Parts: sequence; C-alpha cells; structure tokens
Amino acid sequence: MTAEEMTNRYLQRLDKRLRAYEMALNQTIADIESDYDQGCLEVTEAQWQDIIVLVGGIVQANTRMIHEASECVRTDGEVSGSLLNLLELAKHFATLDFSETSFNDYFIREANFNN
Repeated sequence: MTAEEMTNRYLQRLDKRLRAYEMALNQTIADIESDYDQGCLEVTEAQWQDIIVLVGGIVQANTRMIHEASECVRTDGEVSGSLLNLLELAKHFATLDFSETSFNDYFIREANFNN
C-alpha cells in the first residue's frame, strides 16, 4: 500500500467518524430542546449559557472551552438524560487527535499490519 493510499484510507475513516459525531451531536441537541419543551429537563439559566458555550467549543474544536463549559454545566445544576449525553459526546470531541503524531502512528500500524 502506498503512502497516498494509506493517507486516503485514514482520511476516509476520519471523515466517517466525524460524520457520525456530527449526527450524534445534532440529535443530542434536538433531544435537549425537545426534553426542555416537554418539561422533562429542568435547566438553570447558567446551564443554558454553559450549553451554548459548550456547543460553540465543540463547533470550534476548542478543547479548553469544551472542558471548562462541561465542568460549568455540572456545577451550575443537575445533569441527567439528554444533557448527560451531550457531556459524554463533548468528551469525545475534546479527545479527537488530529496531530501529525496521530497520523504517523496510524501509518506505522498500517505498514506493520500489511507486512
């Protein structure tokens, strides 16, 4: 397998993973809105602000912002149901690694696997 093929394979897997995260994030946000509208989710004003910051951090791929907002959501009120799902999903976004080291590790594993 050539380096170009390995790169394309890795990028396709990454794209598929990111699309799955995007779909999960959109569904979780819709669930939070629905739960709130139906009275199943009680959220403080501070938590709403924290949720907005958290989603903004996810969209911007700002790990510091994700960690801080996640902690604030927990300290500003109760967390359960769809809000807990959002915090779990935020952890995944905060730990995505797009560094060159990650690419190199992948290529080494692929080369060893294919030999």
